[in-house]
Amino acid sequence: MALVSLVDESRQWFKSVVGLEVYETPRDLAFCAHALHVEDMLLIEDAWQDPRFADNPLVTGEPYVRFYAGVPLRSSQGLVLGTLCAIDTQPRSLTERAKASLKDLARVVERELIQREAARETRLIQEQDAQALRYREARFTAMFQQSPIGKTLVDLQGRFAEVNPRLCEILGYTAEELRQKTFSDVTYPEDLAADLNLVADLMFNRRQTYSLEKRYIHKAGHLVWVAIDVTLVRDGAGNPLHFIAAVHDIRQRKEHEALRLNYQAELERRVQERTLELQSSRETLQTITDNLPILIAQVDRNLCYRFDNDVYRQIFNIDPKTLLGKPLTAMLRPELYRELLPCFQRALAGERVSHDNIQYSLEQERIWSATYIPDVRHGEVVGFYVMSQDVTERKRAEKALVDKAMLDPLTGLPNRRALHDRLEQVIAAARHDGVPFSLFFLDLDGFKLANDTHGHEGGDEILKQVARRLSQAIRKDDFISRLAGDEFVIIASGVASEPICSRIAKSVCDAISVPFSLPDGPAKIGTSIGIALSSMIENLSAENIMARADAAMYTAKRKGRNNYQFASDSAELPHNVRPITLRKQED
Repeated sequence: MALVSLVDESRQWFKSVVGLEVYETPRDLAFCAHALHVEDMLLIEDAWQDPRFADNPLVTGEPYVRFYAGVPLRSSQGLVLGTLCAIDTQPRSLTERAKASLKDLARVVERELIQREAARETRLIQEQDAQALRYREARFTAMFQQSPIGKTLVDLQGRFAEVNPRLCEILGYTAEELRQKTFSDVTYPEDLAADLNLVADLMFNRRQTYSLEKRYIHKAGHLVWVAIDVTLVRDGAGNPLHFIAAVHDIRQRKEHEALRLNYQAELERRVQERTLELQSSRETLQTITDNLPILIAQVDRNLCYRFDNDVYRQIFNIDPKTLLGKPLTAMLRPELYRELLPCFQRALAGERVSHDNIQYSLEQERIWSATYIPDVRHGEVVGFYVMSQDVTERKRAEKALVDKAMLDPLTGLPNRRALHDRLEQVIAAARHDGVPFSLFFLDLDGFKLANDTHGHEGGDEILKQVARRLSQAIRKDDFISRLAGDEFVIIASGVASEPICSRIAKSVCDAISVPFSLPDGPAKIGTSIGIALSSMIENLSAENIMARADAAMYTAKRKGRNNYQFASDSAELPHNVRPITLRKQED
């Protein structure tokens, strides 16, 4: 009789058996249970003569075991699992050669057990990998479908493979309708060539990504201006798989640009009409141009002044006549001349060009917008006209509107919308230029009690003083914003080490822990800080790093408040992390 026996806590059972009808016995009766404790082989030549087995029911009854030889079987970790054994109903002795053969057979069985063990572990790993893949796919699908910008996967033939609801909204098609089209079908024909050239650059690995402003054709027939960012995904061997594109709706910006350009064109048209009407009278022309509220000059092909109106005297205290015949470098700073030289060259090539945000004098805060109009005579460009409009007040008004939208009215700090923009900037710098940053999420400790004790006016005063203290505690180039209520966020660009972050956090904790002076008495609060380092996060995004810093802040609160904790570098977020949305919205 021969068998492969495995032994567990209470029994032995036979995986393979020859010459025996029994397939399982209690462990306390098993010969193999004794073989588990020997190093090499358990050999019982005559069980009747061995006091350990003489009264064993397997000896005194069926199957009447007299002879037993068992070799332990071990796992890949060296654990004894059972035995390979030979049994007979007659006493026997084994030669050394027979013993060696039995041991060799035991090694063969061990290898088979190890292979099965490896196969089981491989299946387990594969199941775990499959589960992880399903999770990642589900997360990607959620991010893809819920994105506030249009997103799409485009196959190598240009057909929309996957589209999200936002892209459907931009183009007016259903997802099923778009999947029947290529991006060429919905691209305005005049914009298609530039798009295809950039696609070719991706395919031939001349660039990794590209961005382009172009026009789509809406289902209703009208044009939709979009800005697209496109990446080509390749497999491990470098072969192209598909394109991923992010589509931003920029219709509103284009409408504003069109209004500005129309205004500028109208102004240029009026000035040009007057200039043409009064060409025969230099004096009349001079009088008119001197009284227009813009800088007007005529420049020849050698980039020398041929005419300047009297506004140059009013603005720069320069007699316009002294500029006649002099090069533009006599009026323009070297760095400004280099900046504007491409505009001059394009105007001399016959193109009307505009340039914004010009500061002619560093001693003045005036901002100018200039237009360069070719001076064409008898079909030849002989120079160009320069018309510069003072847009200082307009720029100030635009800046005031932006500041109002981007600043917290109570503390004067940047608000949630400004935080969103700054996070997008530092995340882009981290991804493309390798510039790290750290994010500090602050929540004031004891603020609610202080607010209840000193009233809302006292609470507002505390928040304003907190803003001032934070501005003094951090570095000059660091960014600080009020997120909401008593929550603040600090972004430290270029900081990638925990020791530096610890110094910044301690400085903030020390600054906030000093009592606040209020009309009805001092108030004492603290702050709990969660710190997340961009270099420790694999899938870096604004929501991800904010959520990790927020979770670390709550850890700081649980550990005693008025202290700081670093976010875990685990790839997974804690399940109880609250969602923090930084999407641009009305604050």
